[in-house]
Amino acid sequence: MKINYLTIGEVAKLSNLSIQTLRYYDRINLFKPIEIDPKNQYRYYQSNQLYYLDLIKSLKYLGLSLEEVKSVLTLSPTELVAYLGDQENRIDQEFQRLAATKEVLQRKKEQMQSFALESSRMNVCVKNMPAQKIVKIKTSNITGDDIPNKEYGRISKAIEDMGSVFDTLYGGAYVLKSYESLSDIHYDYLFTHLVTDKEIDIHLEDVEISSLPAGDYLSITFVMKNDAYEICYQKLMDYMELHHIEVEPIVYDIWMPTNFIASKENEFIVELKIQVQAA
Repeated sequence: MKINYLTIGEVAKLSNLSIQTLRYYDRINLFKPIEIDPKNQYRYYQSNQLYYLDLIKSLKYLGLSLEEVKSVLTLSPTELVAYLGDQENRIDQEFQRLAATKEVLQRKKEQMQSFALESSRMNVCVKNMPAQKIVKIKTSNITGDDIPNKEYGRISKAIEDMGSVFDTLYGGAYVLKSYESLSDIHYDYLFTHLVTDKEIDIHLEDVEISSLPAGDYLSITFVMKNDAYEICYQKLMDYMELHHIEVEPIVYDIWMPTNFIASKENEFIVELKIQVQAA
């Protein structure tokens, strides 16, 4: 039977690969010509070899390196089916990871919009909030003047152990009453928001998953400078008294940095919010 040979240029056109790529595949023993003319070193291929090029391109499309492709080409058909099944499972897992990543991005965008683009700074407003899942740590000796790095570090570790990431919003909860200064505030617990809805377990003492209840909240946001905290806290108290609003006796304060460069001076946007009692 007559054998029809193809030149490297013809194979390049038929396979939509460059001549340089085919030469490289020959050099690394991935796809070799059936014959090389000893006189002029021209490469010649058989038409049935194009099947292997299609397989190589398919495997590369799956994200395999050329070394991995070389290994796969040594598999039997049965082994190749099993391998492709494993790759399918890997892609499914990657889809799940990307979906979770998209969820985190959406949550972060919403948070940034809520804080950074807030138009009613230093003024009380009413917000309707959905329930928000949080990770919290109980505390009794942290005041409004403290920087609770240790406590937030434990929350961060718990979240990372769950396969998630620490939120850029820092929160605390304390009893609603009159205070002379920040140093008089004692937090009942500190928290951060969870940026995923997947079911998770925590195995650290005093750290637990909870939620901020859904409902209407009195809210005020401000840049944390000088006595802005005390001023805005009093504005909330005055607003409740003026409008005869019954509220739950818990204050949530939530902090977000306004710059993300470690060498810059710290500056935070703060939201104070108190849940309005349901009618």
